[in-house]
Amino acid sequence: MKHLQPTRRLPRDRPSLSLVLLLGPPILCAVAASHELLYNRSGVLDWVLAVTVICPLLLRRRAPVAVFWFCWAVAMVTWALGTVSFSEFAVLVALYTVAAHRGLRHSLGAAAAVELGVVLVAVRFAPAASVNDAFVILSGLAAAAFFLGTTVRAQRRYLASIEDRAERLEQERAQQAQLAAAAERTRIAREMHDIVAHGLVVVVALSEAAAATTATDPEGARGKMLQAASTGRQSLAGMRRLLGVLRADDGGERAPQPDLGSLKSLVDEARGTGLDVRLTRTGSPEALSAEAQTTVYRILQESLTNVVKHARNASAVDVVLHCGGDLVGFSVTDDGSPAPGGGAAARTGNGLTGMRERVAMFDGDLRAGPTGSGWAVSGELKLGEPR
Repeated sequence: MKHLQPTRRLPRDRPSLSLVLLLGPPILCAVAASHELLYNRSGVLDWVLAVTVICPLLLRRRAPVAVFWFCWAVAMVTWALGTVSFSEFAVLVALYTVAAHRGLRHSLGAAAAVELGVVLVAVRFAPAASVNDAFVILSGLAAAAFFLGTTVRAQRRYLASIEDRAERLEQERAQQAQLAAAAERTRIAREMHDIVAHGLVVVVALSEAAAATTATDPEGARGKMLQAASTGRQSLAGMRRLLGVLRADDGGERAPQPDLGSLKSLVDEARGTGLDVRLTRTGSPEALSAEAQTTVYRILQESLTNVVKHARNASAVDVVLHCGGDLVGFSVTDDGSPAPGGGAAARTGNGLTGMRERVAMFDGDLRAGPTGSGWAVSGELKLGEPR
């Protein structure tokens, strides 16, 4: 499973750049106003008004609307007193801040107020022949501040939406990875159960049979012990292959899975425990996909394992497999009674859960339950694309 690369976050403003953007406009207004006031040898009131209209800009990001209206009111007082200076450019800075950080309603209100000030300044302070020129220039400056602010706000909202979308995509990828990991854990647990449980049950059954016949049939007991050892080695090899897949980081192919060609060996193993296993096959299993063959093999393997493990006094087992048309039918029927203390629950544990999960992959059906003379597991797989 490939490791997911974390989604890159959009870069944030660095603190130093943010500080420059915060202090830059007030400083520029202060420098320009100071030069003008010193050059004109202005009085104390002019200095006080200039400081009063510029200093609130330091708080413009925390309260853009309040700072704008305060600066605008101070500028209106200044113009009403008959003076005009570069310090009033603080109103344009405040207008930009409102347009950049607040909605259209506040921005349009601030722009209308600035335009009112533009008319007042152009009419009162510009020469009669230049009123129109002053109006156009000042209106252009106000419009530039307004549209620059709204553009910055739109860009900020766009970047925020991109970042939000990136975060949501990252969360979705993480959820998909968790679902994939859960599915892989389920598959591994199913394979481990099929390999280990079947092998151990057969080994135990063969060992018990060998122990029971050691005195009366030493040669037969020896054969059962050899068969138990062979089954144990096969299970161990299967375990190692599965663990090798888990440790592999190169995404290599998985070890081959058993198919219906191995069904005869599976039946022979069950017969070695003393059961009379009768296998009936019809149709053409070769036409099945590899995944379907593995699914049928594992289901029959688990069913035979349950017979050996849980069926008391079982002597015969009928395994029927039919491949034809759009369905693959199978059944495993024994003539034994449930083991003492086991009952039906003994045959409906993790093994049956795994079988149902395998059948569900092919939108099939699985039935398991007692019969008049034993226990039966039957079902069908639908041939086609797995869900």
